[in-house]
Amino acid sequence: MRVVSSWQGAAQIVSFCGMSSPTPQFIDTLDALHEACRAMAACHTLCVDTEFHRESTYYAEFALMQVYGGGACWLIDPIRVNDLSCLWRVLCDPSIIKVFHAGRQDLEIFFQQCGQLPTPLFDTQIAAALLGYGQQIGFGNLVQRITKKTLPKGESFTNWKARPLTDKQLEYAADDVIWLMPVYQHLRERLEATGRTAWLAEEQQHLLDPATYQMDDAALLWRVKGASKLKGKHLAVLQQLAAWREQAARQRDIPRRRMISDDALLEIARREKLDMATFSRMRGVNQGFVKRFGEELIAVWRRGMEADEASWPRPPARRHNRPGTDLRLEMLDTLLRLKAEEGEIAASILSSKSDLSALASWGYRCQGEAPDVACLHGWRYELVGRDLLKLLRGEICMSLNPETGLPVVSELAGAAS
Repeated sequence: MRVVSSWQGAAQIVSFCGMSSPTPQFIDTLDALHEACRAMAACHTLCVDTEFHRESTYYAEFALMQVYGGGACWLIDPIRVNDLSCLWRVLCDPSIIKVFHAGRQDLEIFFQQCGQLPTPLFDTQIAAALLGYGQQIGFGNLVQRITKKTLPKGESFTNWKARPLTDKQLEYAADDVIWLMPVYQHLRERLEATGRTAWLAEEQQHLLDPATYQMDDAALLWRVKGASKLKGKHLAVLQQLAAWREQAARQRDIPRRRMISDDALLEIARREKLDMATFSRMRGVNQGFVKRFGEELIAVWRRGMEADEASWPRPPARRHNRPGTDLRLEMLDTLLRLKAEEGEIAASILSSKSDLSALASWGYRCQGEAPDVACLHGWRYELVGRDLLKLLRGEICMSLNPETGLPVVSELAGAAS
């Protein structure tokens, strides 16, 4: 048994695909990391996962990284190993496929730590959604359905920052990448067999866009619960307050709501007048906070109140349904579910209810450009979007097959192709 650290006694993990599983190597020294990275660099595919906490911080607290490839499994301790530059170089190597499951938060850690994203990427949760496993299937469920292996759940809420990590913690962490490999292999083969590999690339574009991991301070106010209750200059004040809170929380590395709550921000934003005396009487704001930040927040409040009307944030326009929208929505939904069943894919992946409702409302007379909704772009358009538009324009119809009792879609005579 080979363990590159002071930790001893990793349990042997059950085998898969007729092969015995590797004993995970716990990496907590720089020399061991360099050796591991040399082995990783020779792999064509690496399965990757991270463990982190973010309950008490603004940024995720990176506690462990798991990597599997070439029959070996490495558990890397970022708390004890200060320099991970060689690891980031390997994981950002464009010749190596990096496999994640639901990798959005893992990729955020990558971007924070090294300023890059690990391309090329394969996200098994997204791939599974494209193959009929459901929109957000959990890793354990997916492993069980594909490999029949039931993974233990006992460490789901464990403290990954604690040292030393227990054998059970390390086994649990290793499972997350060892069993990711057969899942990846199965899904990749099915995507290729069904001609949906390009779909995955399209769906993963947002994960590989650096803007996904950069906060737009101007849009922060819409994340404040109750923001829609404000209007005009008070919404401008809330925009300033939300941006201030984000910057302050980021600088102190604490959760934004621990800095000041949403309710307190709303209360400040709706005030017509604000001074230190008023601030001190507000509920939900302690006196220590008022003494430390009161004058600063009053200045922020004033900046919002004095903002030019042309710069005031505008809430998203409310959609007003046109005559017959509900009936059209039922027809569109029926067609959507029919196409989803034919394509063996969840209807919710093809279109959200709100997008379908926007189409149904626009379909009153189909005048002007159609709404800019996801189902009218890319592979979704090919699978269902084109027919949704045809149905709204009266170019196709749905009827029941008298033999099967199931709906069928047919072109109307004289309809444009």
